[in-house]
Amino acid sequence: AAAADPGGGGGNVGGGVPEPPKRVNNVEILEEAKDVGELGRLLRKIQEKSDTLDTAQRELVASENLLRALENMSDKEILDQARLASPHHVYTGTTPVSTETGSLLLTGRHEETAALNVVDVGDCHGCTLAESYEKMGPEASREFLLSPYMARLPGGESLRDVVRRLEPFVVDSMERQRSPVVVVSHLSTLQVLYQYFVGVSSRRPFWQLNIPRGSVIQLVPHLFGFEERRFSFRPPSPRSGL
Repeated sequence: AAAADPGGGGGNVGGGVPEPPKRVNNVEILEEAKDVGELGRLLRKIQEKSDTLDTAQRELVASENLLRALENMSDKEILDQARLASPHHVYTGTTPVSTETGSLLLTGRHEETAALNVVDVGDCHGCTLAESYEKMGPEASREFLLSPYMARLPGGESLRDVVRRLEPFVVDSMERQRSPVVVVSHLSTLQVLYQYFVGVSSRRPFWQLNIPRGSVIQLVPHLFGFEERRFSFRPPSPRSGL
């Protein structure tokens, strides 16, 4: 018969001493996690570069196909396609100088509106400043000099009238557009629009804002307002060459 364990308890098989549980090394785990994270970031960068390369290759193929298609199209067909593809909206006044300038922009959807017309000077149309003062008389001339925003020329508009007719155009037309907008207009109306969108100090009257003739002002909206760029298309002065 087998002899009983004198200790009365069950021992380890083979009579060996049990090993203590292995302690977890937190530093090693953190180092491994860091390595895995670095590897993941590296793989993401490789994937992003691969996606960028694929996109560039697709765009190159599309450009080559477009060039081959353009070779077989007439100038009129190319212009029609550009008008359909162009998303921007062109607004002009109804005066000949405004519409003729806008017609030079061959693409985009064109729309004329009287809201963008130059301030109506009424009976002073074609007059010099001295002739305008003479027509207005002393009282009206003094009012015009003291309050150019409120004063109205004989038979014409005040600058306040210009602001009032521009308000519905800005709210109902410009601000509802989700595509680029091109405005071809006159100095007084452009000054009002510039002050409205850029938000220059109200202490400076809008009619004193500098908008050079023959220039284009590009306003690109971003988080903190507008990024502004200016382009001059004015021909050089024959005297200064500038």
